[in-house]
Amino acid sequence: MAIPGVGPVVAAGWLVATLAGAAAGGVAGSIVGALTQAGVSKEDADIYAEGLRRGGAVVSARVPDADASRLQAIMDRSAVNVSERAAAYRQTGWQSFNAKETPYTADQVRKERELYMRR
Repeated sequence: MAIPGVGPVVAAGWLVATLAGAAAGGVAGSIVGALTQAGVSKEDADIYAEGLRRGGAVVSARVPDADASRLQAIMDRSAVNVSERAAAYRQTGWQSFNAKETPYTADQVRKERELYMRR
């Protein structure tokens, strides 16, 4: 699906329905509105949305309580530290997600990923 201000996103499940509804309904920032409706703080939603704009991905899963700790540990192995990423974005002058900004090109995404591979 394509999210205005973010671009094409491949997704499935409960979050897709929320995102699609937000995009169709014109929720402010679309992705930010969808994430905040799903219980994510506005500050974190801005960071996630900016990460998507820069070529990242958001993974979300609803799992049985009995499996939550084990599956959280698996997801944490490759997760981005949101606070660290926000600090890196802010060092470049970024303040918050702007749905009017164009998504990164493939070349910009590659360069962005190279920045974080070095860390």
